[in-house]
Amino acid sequence: MKKWQRKKKPASTDPSQVPKEKRKEKVASSKKYMPNLLKRDEKEKQQEQRIIKRATMKRSTAAIIGRAVMVLSLVIIALGVFSAFRHNLAISDLEDKVSAQQQGTSEEKSQNNQNIKAVEYFTTQFMRQYTSIEPGEDKQKAREDALQSFLATGLDKDAGIDYANLPGSQRYDSSDVVSIKQKDAHISDVSIKVQVTATKEVEKKSKDKDGKEKVEKTKEEKPATVYYLVRVYEGKNGYSVIDLPQPYMPKENQRVTISENEQNKNTDSVLNHEVQSFLESFFKTYTAKDRSDETKFFFKDSKKAQSLNGLMNYKSLNKVSVYEEKSSKGRYIVRCSVKLEQPTTGIQSNHSYEFNVQTDGQDKFEILNMKPVSYDIQ
Repeated sequence: MKKWQRKKKPASTDPSQVPKEKRKEKVASSKKYMPNLLKRDEKEKQQEQRIIKRATMKRSTAAIIGRAVMVLSLVIIALGVFSAFRHNLAISDLEDKVSAQQQGTSEEKSQNNQNIKAVEYFTTQFMRQYTSIEPGEDKQKAREDALQSFLATGLDKDAGIDYANLPGSQRYDSSDVVSIKQKDAHISDVSIKVQVTATKEVEKKSKDKDGKEKVEKTKEEKPATVYYLVRVYEGKNGYSVIDLPQPYMPKENQRVTISENEQNKNTDSVLNHEVQSFLESFFKTYTAKDRSDETKFFFKDSKKAQSLNGLMNYKSLNKVSVYEEKSSKGRYIVRCSVKLEQPTTGIQSNHSYEFNVQTDGQDKFEILNMKPVSYDIQ
């Protein structure tokens, strides 16, 4: 009988069962120095580093450029906002200055008008007292007291009236200020027309029943018109008459002779007919109601367009005269007479006009200016 023995286990083929010593040997053998592989690894590492460096540089450069563009954009926007603010501020300042000037001019005109009205009123009230004259000491004293509020100190209390030789009385009726001329900032010369009525006693001779001559005293009234020049001083506290009123005679109406300048008058009948047809069309539009916007097509500058807009009715165009402007080819001065009618009353009247017209290059005309006729005065 065999002796019992423990059987030996067969060697395992599982790698996990390989002894540690043997595995270490295998790893060590795999890590043996291989020059070719090492060089290739080093090249790959260097290439990877270059790629990383380039990418890093590209990202850094792009970021810098982006930031620069952003900063520049912000600067441009800020400059634009600042410039717009300054521009708006300048415009606002200019508008304020213009508004202040206009307001100042308006206030100045308003003040001047107020001053003129005040001077007119003062002078009218003064002439009311000055031309009211009655005999008698009590009447004279009352007049002196009334004049003291108008006359400057130093002037005659009676304002020059000689009460010692007073033939009668004088009554103020009305007055109209003719003109006011400022001599300086404080003094104005006021021309005033005054209507008065003079009353005095007159002797009238007559005969009684017995044929005897008798004398009767009656009062006779006569109206009169007198012109005075009154010098008025304007001070802080009001107005004063600083000189005695001076009578004056106004200029008479002067008769003059007018005539048209016939120089360079056009004799071309065709042109004259074309101009007359053009003006007839214009006046029909010029006088028509609700066609004021159409008159601008007759003018070279539409801002100069005019219209009566139904105020008068057009009837006819007469006495059309065309004159050439030698200094400008294609330009003409046209004078004409137009008969117009008042719509309400039916009264017809003639009116003279003068035009500066020019051809527009297509046998058509356009108005440069429209005004009253310029005559030669002799």
